[in-house]
Amino acid sequence: MKLTNAPFLKEPWNKQYFSDLIVLAGSKAWETWNKGEGVAWRMMVDGLKIDTFTTSTGKSINPYDQSPVILGGDTLENIVKTRIADKEQTAIKFIQCGELTSNQKTAICLNIAKMTNAKVVTLFSSELDLIENWSGHIQRLRNEDDARLLSEMAVEPPKIKENDRTNEKSRAFQKWLGLDMALRRGSREIYAYDGKTWKQQENDDLEERAVQFFDECELGYSDSTIDRLINTLKAQLPRMGEMPCDLIAFDNGVLNRNTLEFKPHNRLNWLTACIPHNYDEQATNTPHFDKWLNFVSDGNQDKARNILAALYAILTNRYNWQIFFEVTGKGGSGKSVFANIATLLAGERNTISAKLEDFDNAKDLEGFEDKTLILCPEQSKYGGNGGGLKTISGGDLLRVNPKHKKPFFTKITALIMLINNEPCRFTERAGGVDRRRVIFDFKKVVPESERDPTFTEKITLEVGGIIRKVLDTFPDSLEAKKALNTQMNSQEALEVKKLSDPLTDFFSYFYTTEQIDGLFVGVANMGVDKIRTHIYPAYLAYTRAMNISELGLGNFVIGIEQALKQHGNQHDFMKKHTKTGRRTNIHFKDFDSFKNEVLN
Repeated sequence: MKLTNAPFLKEPWNKQYFSDLIVLAGSKAWETWNKGEGVAWRMMVDGLKIDTFTTSTGKSINPYDQSPVILGGDTLENIVKTRIADKEQTAIKFIQCGELTSNQKTAICLNIAKMTNAKVVTLFSSELDLIENWSGHIQRLRNEDDARLLSEMAVEPPKIKENDRTNEKSRAFQKWLGLDMALRRGSREIYAYDGKTWKQQENDDLEERAVQFFDECELGYSDSTIDRLINTLKAQLPRMGEMPCDLIAFDNGVLNRNTLEFKPHNRLNWLTACIPHNYDEQATNTPHFDKWLNFVSDGNQDKARNILAALYAILTNRYNWQIFFEVTGKGGSGKSVFANIATLLAGERNTISAKLEDFDNAKDLEGFEDKTLILCPEQSKYGGNGGGLKTISGGDLLRVNPKHKKPFFTKITALIMLINNEPCRFTERAGGVDRRRVIFDFKKVVPESERDPTFTEKITLEVGGIIRKVLDTFPDSLEAKKALNTQMNSQEALEVKKLSDPLTDFFSYFYTTEQIDGLFVGVANMGVDKIRTHIYPAYLAYTRAMNISELGLGNFVIGIEQALKQHGNQHDFMKKHTKTGRRTNIHFKDFDSFKNEVLN
């Protein structure tokens, strides 16, 4: 392929192969440099401590006047045809100026891997903060496993004529894009590997690139030809493999959460989410996190450990544990901080906000496919049966019906966290929601005088230590699962359920036995004299006393088993038909207490 030198690569100060080559890259690269007069450029020069350069003729070149290599404008759109650095260059420092898309970053890495021998390649912000170290990724791109990508990149896209077939145009378009792409089964979306994870390519972006391709090749096009080109590309692309359940991607590599083995990124992991922090095996202090954890657990070490278990499940994406979290408490009790910490561990790009109602409608599920955490704030007014919530947390296939696309079936591999001032009121009482529901109740409120508006920022700076603390607390994942099961069945969770479901509260007055020798079920039109011997009349008396709506007899009987289990009764609910009605194994703990507390 014939390459064009990037702007200013020919300058002698950009030929110092054993020093850093400075490359400004992004939508504002030219504006930042501004012919050496840009304020941002001069601050970079000062920060990088660039020395005066002396030419072969003895002329001194001021550091501000040493033009950097620039990837911007048309050059940024044609990275595959651009020589960014000479083959002999050993170190390259890219500085992002403005927008630099994941596709452009991928193209830059492929270019450097193929066209240079550079060992140290880094990406910095315009403030000279390190964004990414590309060195390892570029080295891996040079390995045999990825030789196919590099060899394809080195082949110039064939010249396309107007009357060429669509499949030929599509293959040329694929080479023109210069991306490592694959097609996801089910959703039929195109993904591109960026050196860490596979990122979905938005259809609008593909259409825009297709127009650029047609224009550059001087070909006619219309809506239909663009659609045919992209659809043909989808047919030609290899299919993505299944994501392993045991891998977590960090910025600096991939952790096997079962073996704790840490390895470099690999495109064949097929991961679509990355935690935007480095994995560090060394523990660091987390004073602000520890302060929050001690406050919300009110000094209860067991509860603190259970909260760490929830963070472990979120960090390691244990969607297959078939649970969801519900965090309740008054404003200022630490719920939002919990959600922010969860977002930090999952990664902001892997987190989405939703409503419980969205889960019940196939048209509202679009966008959840690649997320690992779904936050549902302020859901106390929800009054549904949680059908979609059960399906997602149960790991079942869901039908997604996106706008202007074909419906498809997929699993949503995300954990769900509900955040409420008051608990949700689910109408489902067969146990499908209850056996997945892990409740945390934050009872204390931070006094107004002690609230710190920068607390979240302080927590963010401790994220590396938080990750280490969470993983060190649970070297065995089963211990985290046991801790969450303990929280699920805790007295704290029971009190919240009693508050949100009167049936749960009602059955706190009863216990079960091994023999079916207890109360009869009864019917609605019995008199008050049957309250002592029949459970449904007792329930109706309870609802009248509490001034709440009652369940019909059928729904009441359906809900009995769950309500009794919530109270930890040793024996399952049983009933049998007798000559005097349906009898159960349910007994009053103390009828007089029920009568005095409820009926009087």
